[in-house]
Amino acid sequence: MDPKVNPIDVDFIPAQSRADYHRRSLLSLWHRAIRHPGTRHQFPAAQPTLANIDLSWGAVGVSDAYDHLQHLHSSVPPEAARSCPGSDIVLFTEGTARKRRPLIGTDEEMLYNACFNGKAYHLSGITSDDRVLVLSRSTTSHADYCNLYALSRTACTIIPVQDCKRGRENAEIMRAVQATAILGSVSALLPLLSYMELGGLTYAGIGHIVRGREPLSRQLRSRLVQRFGEDLSFHSVFGTPDHGALGFQCSSCGPGEYHLHEGLVYAELSPRNDGRATELVISNLHRSRMPVVRLRTGDYAEWADPEGRCPCGLTSRKIRILERITDPAP
Repeated sequence: MDPKVNPIDVDFIPAQSRADYHRRSLLSLWHRAIRHPGTRHQFPAAQPTLANIDLSWGAVGVSDAYDHLQHLHSSVPPEAARSCPGSDIVLFTEGTARKRRPLIGTDEEMLYNACFNGKAYHLSGITSDDRVLVLSRSTTSHADYCNLYALSRTACTIIPVQDCKRGRENAEIMRAVQATAILGSVSALLPLLSYMELGGLTYAGIGHIVRGREPLSRQLRSRLVQRFGEDLSFHSVFGTPDHGALGFQCSSCGPGEYHLHEGLVYAELSPRNDGRATELVISNLHRSRMPVVRLRTGDYAEWADPEGRCPCGLTSRKIRILERITDPAP
């Protein structure tokens, strides 16, 4: 694996240092891609220089290397494809085009991704003093394990709830353990909120709600504030199993705005064929078992702070997610 940066320190480095880090990391990603059985046929023998790494991607037509790796787990023996030590993990995701496909990684890679999510939770205001109610589905997946590992990086007390649909039980648990924060998707919050509304219940102990990138409408925000109090703060984290952890919000982020995890991913805004807004395209800098090279996210996006000059003091750049692309371009 490449030498890794501290998930926190990368948000304070100067722009030139960030650019140098990205060039070195992209060159290392190129080296992994030309050695990997699933991607090496795409690349010429000539090695790119640090100065022309972006041009080199375009010269060989690399737009979505992941598409060529969909059947890697069945077509390439694991021992032939292994490029780093660690236990292989095979996850199945819907991907950006809602097509079921495998994602192959190692436990080490997944947990390193989780460290960046841990940073996002910390910057969302979760501290060691918090008792966090985690609303999840009725099934337990490796993604849930990584999520709990990420949350543990904040040293908070974790209260995992196995089934977010049980509004009454979860409300009782929340009060019994005196939860101070909630982590869950917007859809996972609804059963708890509906139960409290039907019973006319309030609970002023929750200070933070941290959710995924599902949009939170003004109406739903108002309903949550009515149940949990005026001091309630909202933060969102952005990422997918395919791409890894992508972004997080600070107190200065507007709607749909995220600081990028620049120590983990390299982000580009690629023009769409339909002439509309640019699409967010990601290369993960620390995936070696299955390289993620210029993988589309399926999101229209624009730069919100391309220079890394956020009032919060972080130098990691910010993007603004505009809308979801319903039919990703080929």
